[in-house]
Amino acid sequence: MSDKQEPNGKASAANITDQERDWAQQALAEYEQKNYKSCLEHLQRIEVSRPNDPKVLLNKAIVEFYESGLCTADKFQKSFIDVCKQVELNLELLDSLEDVENCIYYYNYSVFLYHLKHYTKALAMINKVYSFIESLEESLAHKVCLLVVQLHIDTKKPTEALKLITYIESQFVSTDNATNILTGSADQGGPMHNETEKTEKKANLDAATDAFRVSLIQYRVRSLMELNLFDECNQQLNTIKEKQDSITMFLMGKLEYLRGNHKEALAILKQIPVKDDFIETGECSSVLINNNVACLYHYAKKPTLSFTSIYKAIVQHQKNIIDVTKPNQGSLSGQPLHIIGASIKTELMFNLGISLLHARKPEEAFDCLIEAVQTYHMNPRLWLRLAECCIMTHKKSNDRDFDFKKPYIEGVVGSGKHRKIILKSQLFPDTKYSCEAVSASIPMPSLEFGSLCVRNAVLLLNNDTIDCSPSHTPINTPHKDSLFGSIQSAGAYIALCLGDPVVALKYSQELLKSDKINKVHKFLGHLYAAEALILSDKPNEAIDVLKESNAFDDIEPEIHEQLRSEQWKPDQQKSAKAVLYYNLAVALTLRGDLDKAGELLKQIWLSKIEHVSVPVHVVILALYIHLRLGQKEIAITLIKQNCPQAKR
Repeated sequence: MSDKQEPNGKASAANITDQERDWAQQALAEYEQKNYKSCLEHLQRIEVSRPNDPKVLLNKAIVEFYESGLCTADKFQKSFIDVCKQVELNLELLDSLEDVENCIYYYNYSVFLYHLKHYTKALAMINKVYSFIESLEESLAHKVCLLVVQLHIDTKKPTEALKLITYIESQFVSTDNATNILTGSADQGGPMHNETEKTEKKANLDAATDAFRVSLIQYRVRSLMELNLFDECNQQLNTIKEKQDSITMFLMGKLEYLRGNHKEALAILKQIPVKDDFIETGECSSVLINNNVACLYHYAKKPTLSFTSIYKAIVQHQKNIIDVTKPNQGSLSGQPLHIIGASIKTELMFNLGISLLHARKPEEAFDCLIEAVQTYHMNPRLWLRLAECCIMTHKKSNDRDFDFKKPYIEGVVGSGKHRKIILKSQLFPDTKYSCEAVSASIPMPSLEFGSLCVRNAVLLLNNDTIDCSPSHTPINTPHKDSLFGSIQSAGAYIALCLGDPVVALKYSQELLKSDKINKVHKFLGHLYAAEALILSDKPNEAIDVLKESNAFDDIEPEIHEQLRSEQWKPDQQKSAKAVLYYNLAVALTLRGDLDKAGELLKQIWLSKIEHVSVPVHVVILALYIHLRLGQKEIAITLIKQNCPQAKR
């Protein structure tokens, strides 16, 4: 299999002839040289003399699988299950494993499940094999140990993986007992060896043990990274830095990336040699490097460069997949088994979608993320990103809401003293409610589908265990609070755009109940709740909600910097107060308090003179109030100042 499990030439200790032993040794030698056709011929000779030996049948199935390039997964699975039935093993019943001789069957099937990404089932099976670890042959024991640790990491159990690594090191790497096991000094009987053979065997075992030790350290670093224990990661990496293998260098680069040292991470990535061994390992260093460079560009706020780099990785990965795919194999995919499990297309599409979203290309980002969500549908952050794609498609920026150069006049009729000015009934009629009947269940970047994405995110966020795959960063309490604020505010915004004030009010109230969200989300909660109440014809309650807002007072510095980088307003405290006062003025106007509303508009206008971004709707509201108060001359002056058409 992909772990290059050797065919067991001994098959059965009883009644093995010298001829069969020679055939078995020849088969093993051919297998190690990857001459699978010749190996199969020797196994077939053994099968003729031992037709019912299950280990011969198992080795034959494995060699045939390798001869096909590991592409006939279905055929191998059927042959494997038939062999297990012959030895009365039910792979579904783990308790049926009682004899250490049968561990090889469970190990091989665990590897098979691992490459199909059935991690939970594979872990349950390999755990059963691991219970016999002290009785297994040294090479098989090493493989079982590495697989069980790998599966604990893949199933998001880094703490358990660390415990296993500590125990494995104590038993197989660092103790005298481990030395005896690895050198075979505890064996009773067996053939005599000369000193040269013993020295060569010990050198080979030392090399194998050292490689095993390095692999365990690398797994420990991966587990520590999952727990964000970066100092301990650095200590472990220092012990194997001299190896300078690609795995260690990738781990060193990832550690610097997670610690925020992006320049150092990029320097390490540039030192990693590019090797084209995708067919052998299922991994391509150029794809991994381009992906990691894209992540570094993303955090450097260079989304276009990030997109370019990740796109290169996807193109190369797709080419690799096409090169190894063999059509008409009648198997799972026509791909080698280890390629099926090693495919990272979904992760690459996730990264590409995030890059495109930050590059303000929401439609393209949506297509990438909708593909990723088919695999990572339990990630609430991913559903939020899909909702953000829907929002950005609906409205990429609100700059025009603060642009006073936009015309307010629909048209002019008549001339002279009979000249009439027709104002627009809506400044931006295309930014309110959706007028098309679109099903929320259709995956497309619409507000209707965005509302479904928000509901999914809310449900997943309320679970006790949150899956953040494929992202590294776990959703701990601070992240969860920030994510909660983003999801609720997005839900309220979408509901308002769809003309559903009841749902918008529900999201806003949930947002305002929390005392752990940042002040930006709290501010949005007040605005959205007030708008929902106004749409529900409850201006008095809307006024009370708006008066509670502090409009970015003492805002956190990092949040303030983030606001400036986003193309959305308000992006500073004075502008936020102007928006708040405008909303309060609208509510007061609806209640009939025109004088109070007018005073608020004067304060907003004074801040505009100080070059503060204020909503353009202020002018229309001021016109309405002045006309309602009978202040015709002021209204005319206001029109002439802000409407160039009125001067003609």
